[in-house]
Amino acid sequence: MTLLQLKKRSMTLAGIIMTVYLIFHMLTNLSFFSAPAFEQFYAVYNQGWIRWPVLALVLVALLIHVRAAAAIRVKNSQARKVGYKKHDKLHIPAPLVTLSIILLLIFILVHIGQTLLMDTSQVRQVMLQWFSSTWMLLFYLAGLLILAMHLLHSLVNVLQTLGISSNMHKLTISAGVVLLTAGFAAVPLYIWITA
Repeated sequence: MTLLQLKKRSMTLAGIIMTVYLIFHMLTNLSFFSAPAFEQFYAVYNQGWIRWPVLALVLVALLIHVRAAAAIRVKNSQARKVGYKKHDKLHIPAPLVTLSIILLLIFILVHIGQTLLMDTSQVRQVMLQWFSSTWMLLFYLAGLLILAMHLLHSLVNVLQTLGISSNMHKLTISAGVVLLTAGFAAVPLYIWITA
């Protein structure tokens, strides 16, 4: 196995860990609509023996994913000195892709920072405060949009790497990403609308 293949596999594994965490995080956020369930879950989750190992796992996965992606991007740009003359589908210029990845990383780090600074005994109240602000809502929705685009692109690429490229699988990924994004957006939009 070459170093590049090892980097691709480590990036994929780290991406899978983060995707599983995203699904878990989205489902727990949806418990917001049942205040007792939400508060009960976060009373358990925010105990140090759960919260800190989960955060450490996510941060390590994020670091591995970003480092491997950067190394692969550099290697690919060195290997391809001449750009493609024809693209099969909509072509997004590399600088725009890079910008979106940087913005996504900033969004993730800001969001993690917010959760570290919040009063963990008042998670529901903090969320009500955050998302009653139009600016916070717009920031969060913009981050979700960039995340959705990243997931659509990367999950399809993972399937193609595995030799799976049927339209049915692409449709399943698209539906899953739309559901994940809608699940994350539901609570902030509900809070903002009802504030």
